[in-house]
Amino acid sequence: MQSILITVALVVAVALIHFSYVDFRFRYRDGILWFWLLNPAPPLMWLARGTVVAAMLVALSAPFVGTSETFAYVLGAIMGLHILSLILLEVLEPH
Repeated sequence: MQSILITVALVVAVALIHFSYVDFRFRYRDGILWFWLLNPAPPLMWLARGTVVAAMLVALSAPFVGTSETFAYVLGAIMGLHILSLILLEVLEPH
């Protein structure tokens, strides 16, 4: 039971971090819809999309692999890369 609650908490945390950053930073570009529906998308956006999907998959794998310190570092690194790619997307892509 605890692993299911931890998994749900991790998935919700990843989703909230992604949603809050994308909605706040890209609100002038239609927020979350712009992020997911823009086609063709620049390479940095594909990196950002891929890292958030990877973070969700890692969070969902918690019951199967266990939540250890290494698991937390991996999930944190993927989310860090996601946030970094969003920052670079905002800075480097024309408005």
